[in-house]
Amino acid sequence: MPAAHAEIESSSYEDEYEEEDYSLSSDEFESSSSSPRKPPPPKVVAGRYRLGKKLGSGSYSDVHLGIDKTSGDQVAVKLEWTKAEKTNKLLNEAALYQSFKRTAGIPRVHWWGSLGEYNIMVLDILGPSLDDLFKKWKKFSVKTVAILAKQLIQRLESVHDCGILYRDIKPHNFLMGVGDKGSSRVYLVDFGLAKRWRDEKTGEHAKLNIKKGRLITGTVRYSSPNLHEGYDASRRDDLLALGYVLLHLLRGGLPWLRVSAKSKRTRNERIRRAKAQVSDAELCAGFPHEFVEYFRYCRDLEFYEKPDYARLQNLFRDMMAREGLAHDFKYDWTPRDRETSSEDTDGVKRSAKRRRIAATLSDD
Repeated sequence: MPAAHAEIESSSYEDEYEEEDYSLSSDEFESSSSSPRKPPPPKVVAGRYRLGKKLGSGSYSDVHLGIDKTSGDQVAVKLEWTKAEKTNKLLNEAALYQSFKRTAGIPRVHWWGSLGEYNIMVLDILGPSLDDLFKKWKKFSVKTVAILAKQLIQRLESVHDCGILYRDIKPHNFLMGVGDKGSSRVYLVDFGLAKRWRDEKTGEHAKLNIKKGRLITGTVRYSSPNLHEGYDASRRDDLLALGYVLLHLLRGGLPWLRVSAKSKRTRNERIRRAKAQVSDAELCAGFPHEFVEYFRYCRDLEFYEKPDYARLQNLFRDMMAREGLAHDFKYDWTPRDRETSSEDTDGVKRSAKRRRIAATLSDD
């Protein structure tokens, strides 16, 4: 397993719902005199994974760095306190991960279960999220966004083919891999809000329900306009949300990012109106026309319709060919002097790290 990303690891595994979630955090619940006291997490999970520092936290879970005592490799350990107000999500999330069967771009789960007052999942360690990288770079180039877009469309196709809707599209949940080979691949993480669109027994598509005024699951700034109109989510809506993320990364922001209100419902309505007032052409102005075509195609999809994922990927393939952009997996953040493989150097570093870890464990 590849080593952890060393530079930007503190927020890579956050599963927060951003500013549209006005509920108390787990720390606030813990400090309340009327709430049970949260115990410290276990030091070792499954007799094998030693917990280290916290990497991130969200609305229902914390993520720690872990060390596999058997191999010396690093892992991510996600913990959910069973007595918190928002709970009973992690084991369902772990079960969904089992549906993917080593799908490319989905982290592998090594162990999951319960220990004391915690539900726990151990999975691959990954690198920085696109949100981490965006905060550093402020905006991404057309080339970087196009390379990411092709992969992310493929990730969503894989998830959808398993009968699952993702429903939590945002830069925080797209993480880069690590290591000489993995760092060019973008991963999809955090399936806490995912649900099945297809019945596991009958294979039938979930029925459409429309309810005006319902609250939106996920991050509203990226949510599909269909959800604002009260429609249930379907495959088209994951793709529309991805379109908003791509434009956010490309433009450096979205027109409705600074919309605020005292209540979640009022804020959602203001964001809905802001999205409706900005045409796709206006949103994508100054960028290749394929971005407009992406939105037009996704908006035309019906609730039950299967998207043509290859068509969407080909939009970005053709755009890169026309613009003379190489699909070489060199992103804006890729070091320019990294023209040759660093596999030998990385191997030496990993071996040295494992020797240090082994020495530490032998002292315990």
